Amino acid sequence: MKEPFVISVSGIAGSGKTTTVSALKKRLKNSVIVSFDSYSDIRLDRDINEWSADTNDENEWYVEPLVKDIEQLLNESLDYIIVDYPFGYRNLRVGQYINFAIYIDTPLDIALARRIIRDYTSREAHRNKIEVSLSVVEKELSFYLETSRPSYARMPETQIHYSDLVIDGVKSTDEIVDEIVAGLQCIE
Repeated sequence: MKEPFVISVSGIAGSGKTTTVSALKKRLKNSVIVSFDSYSDIRLDRDINEWSADTNDENEWYVEPLVKDIEQLLNESLDYIIVDYPFGYRNLRVGQYINFAIYIDTPLDIALARRIIRDYTSREAHRNKIEVSLSVVEKELSFYLETSRPSYARMPETQIHYSDLVIDGVKSTDEIVDEIVAGLQCIE
């Protein structure tokens, strides 16, 4: 039995990872998605912005539940495992299983706008649970400007050079998926 081909899709929050992997799964038959965001037990034992400013060592992250699931899926009769995951090859525990690392390079302003739309307008199930007001959005934007922007800005420099394919995150989802499929055809 041939082992599944493991594809990782990384990028900053709001880059379009989740949208891309969902569309990619529809194009790649006999595939499954493993999403970093689905694991509540993945963690970093210190503040993420401190980590980013300090070492930005992806191996500090506890990712064992994700690794365990990938290892289990490698024994399934799948063609592809698509990993929606921020670190590509750089976390050695997960990186050892990746065959093709993709980075979606999205400008910070577009990613931030997408996150605001996603978190404060698009999620119908959560909209009723979160009081959406200008003060909530202002708090989010202030935190971004004062604290987290440097972390977002550093991510491309830590991922682009370690990716097999870098895609312009401003492109449409269909264009991004077409580019990924073409990249896969070149290496298969």
